[in-house]
Amino acid sequence: MFGAESSHGFARFVLKLLSGIVGWLAIAPVAFAVPKRRDWIAVIGRDNGKFLDNTKYFFLQARSLLPSATRMVFVTERRDVVALLAGSGCEVLIYPSFAGTWFLLRAGTLIVDSSEWVSNWRRFLLAGAKKIQLWHGVGYKRIELDKWKNEAHGGQLPFWPHVYQLRKLAYLITGRLLRYDVVNTTSQFYRDRVFEPAFAARQFLVAGYPRNTFGCADGAVSELAWKNTDPRLAASIPEWHRQGRRIILLAPTFRDTGGLPMNLTTDSIMLLENWCRENRAELVFKFHPIEKSAVLQAGQHLHVCDPDSDLYPLMPYSSALVTDYSSIYMDYLLLDRPVLFFVPDLDEYVRNDRQFQFDFLEMTPGPKPRSWRELIASLSQQLQHDSFSAARLKLKSLAFENHDQHQAVPKLIALMRSKRWIPDADTGSGTSQ
Repeated sequence: MFGAESSHGFARFVLKLLSGIVGWLAIAPVAFAVPKRRDWIAVIGRDNGKFLDNTKYFFLQARSLLPSATRMVFVTERRDVVALLAGSGCEVLIYPSFAGTWFLLRAGTLIVDSSEWVSNWRRFLLAGAKKIQLWHGVGYKRIELDKWKNEAHGGQLPFWPHVYQLRKLAYLITGRLLRYDVVNTTSQFYRDRVFEPAFAARQFLVAGYPRNTFGCADGAVSELAWKNTDPRLAASIPEWHRQGRRIILLAPTFRDTGGLPMNLTTDSIMLLENWCRENRAELVFKFHPIEKSAVLQAGQHLHVCDPDSDLYPLMPYSSALVTDYSSIYMDYLLLDRPVLFFVPDLDEYVRNDRQFQFDFLEMTPGPKPRSWRELIASLSQQLQHDSFSAARLKLKSLAFENHDQHQAVPKLIALMRSKRWIPDADTGSGTSQ
């Protein structure tokens, strides 16, 4: 029911089940008994606490909107995040540690943007806390409950509904499956068609995404947002702009099957270098952090971005985006610049990697080249004559409904206040009653 897992993978899954049982029997009862503090907010980034995506921008922007006595802490397993935010005035706690564990036990509200936060017993330490899921993308691929259900049905087994229910039970035991208090999204379309089928939640809020401020909400936020961009690229941008060079971002997603994204070869790299020289361009490759098979030797005009860095502050400085199946293109629509979908393995990807919830062609407003030669020809054309602007605008309206993305965090804070999950002002003790 869980796919063709190796014996090692099966053993890890059994350990997760046993860990979940311990969590429910020994940790969750303690967490429910410990009083929660309304003025303590835990923020946990994806991949065990990276300082990226919606949690990062919520954390940076909410600081100025919360009462000064409110304690908002970024909880992470990563020492590099602690070092990154040292001296910034932001509070960071390592987990597991005594201080991190105690804070999670007492925190009244949790902010996350992925599903990995549940691991290492965090799910059980936060039993009783209000949980807000920001998620990390809007695209066309199935996610969470909707993905599990369709995977079970896709197996063509006569008992597939039972497979789906067994998978839900397993995830309930491990802590992966839970009911959020709020799931945030970007539009009514995505709320109705994507997030309601994918998550169990008491409320779905259409607020927009904190990260779509692109790091420029105000001076303090902008300064901190740039701290975990790739420093080499951040330092190069002013000179590239002075020289009038175009910056093209290439951001492929990962393959569940482990395939190589974008199929880069020595010949294609030479082709791209020549195109950059002739067109005064710089290509910035940002591979997915879990993509281990993507190896590219940087060249004079080909640059590889640190996979764990934040690409969003760089986006306003770019002229176009090239992706394949990544949902990053949806946020890029807000900039109204050319997007190209490089999909040499489209048929294989649809068959073996991810199920699409929507028609791929309808949801991707841009050229869809299948080779590097086709890509640079399409890119040259779109940079001179942007022929997909109307199609992008239509999808942008569907995905974001003209919501001001700078209001996403204020809307979330207002909701938390209206439900009395956080204090209205500096009122002293914030212990929940």
